[in-house]
Amino acid sequence: MNVSANRVVEIRKNSLRGKLLAGSGKSAVSLAIGEPGFVTPGCIVQAQAYALAQGLTHYAAQTGDPLLVKAILKHVVPEQSSLAGSNNILITHGGTAGLSCSILGLVNPGDVVLIENPTYSLYADAIRLAGGVVKSFGRHSDGGLDFEEIRSLAPAAKMIIVCQPSNPAGTILSAAEWRKLAQVARESDLIVLSDEAYDGIVFDGCEFVSALSVPELADRLIVCRTFSKKYAMTGWRVGYLVGTAELIAAASTVHRTFNGAVNTANQRAAAVALEQASQDAEAMRVEFQERRALMVSCLQDKGPLQFAIPSGAFYLWVGYPEKFGDSQEMADKCLSKGVHVRPGSEFGPGGKYRIRLSFAPDRECIVEGCRRFLSAFKGC
Repeated sequence: MNVSANRVVEIRKNSLRGKLLAGSGKSAVSLAIGEPGFVTPGCIVQAQAYALAQGLTHYAAQTGDPLLVKAILKHVVPEQSSLAGSNNILITHGGTAGLSCSILGLVNPGDVVLIENPTYSLYADAIRLAGGVVKSFGRHSDGGLDFEEIRSLAPAAKMIIVCQPSNPAGTILSAAEWRKLAQVARESDLIVLSDEAYDGIVFDGCEFVSALSVPELADRLIVCRTFSKKYAMTGWRVGYLVGTAELIAAASTVHRTFNGAVNTANQRAAAVALEQASQDAEAMRVEFQERRALMVSCLQDKGPLQFAIPSGAFYLWVGYPEKFGDSQEMADKCLSKGVHVRPGSEFGPGGKYRIRLSFAPDRECIVEGCRRFLSAFKGC
């Protein structure tokens, strides 16, 4: 009893994931949440309504509705891939459940897992929940992965987690980097978990390279995706895993225990997203690029800020001088000015003097949010 209680306290103490406060009144603006400022495309909504009207309101298959699995195999997994089978797919309750069941299903107490610093905070929390040990690697100033550091850590590790494009920095991996990572993974017998929540959301003609397109990774790979970002389906809670049958089976055991099957109507809607909503997704991607430009214009050369233009996802990773206090202090001050932001420390030690801003909301929110954000630096 005491051991269990102590472990819970330890997990909570080390968690980097902060709560989003209600705000300073109803007028608070949020640049904190990675939620597209669009309604879900109509064809997707109509597909769910049709499914419900047809009486698809009962339990679904634990691993996923066959129509959605078929759509994923058709539109996502390369035809010649060794992962192109129904036993290589698991439909999950959003990307969150996909990541969590992958980590909890594959990481044992004491196992070392490599994650980037900075990166999405869920990884570290789930690793610690499984009793694993977090070790971090970084990137070079040009955005490329620090393979020297990865190689030094890999022999003692079981898994490496990569976010592509990255959250919070918006960097992307090239095909050459994936191949290099595959070589390191093979040398040290690493499982590779690729979080591709922002698949296809890339800018300026950059190429999105999925881990699924790298044959050298196929025998040790698990890819997590979600319909939330690309198709503006955050509230629908539909995601999926693609990986080797062995890895998928381990994740599936955890998913069916904690989550159970995703409801059928939402899965049918997700299948229609893959089949019919590519133009809608592209229109949103183009608008995200415009919103990125708007946020950059609002902040560039205005205040003591430093940031790189992200190549993917929809965040600006903003640095500022230490004299303004750590990122939590800065986030609290921003909230007092009426704007929610994400403290950089949530993403790891590298974010102590950084703030993550989302340009996923509508343009009016971006302009007003940036104005309030800049006001937090005045008079300091």
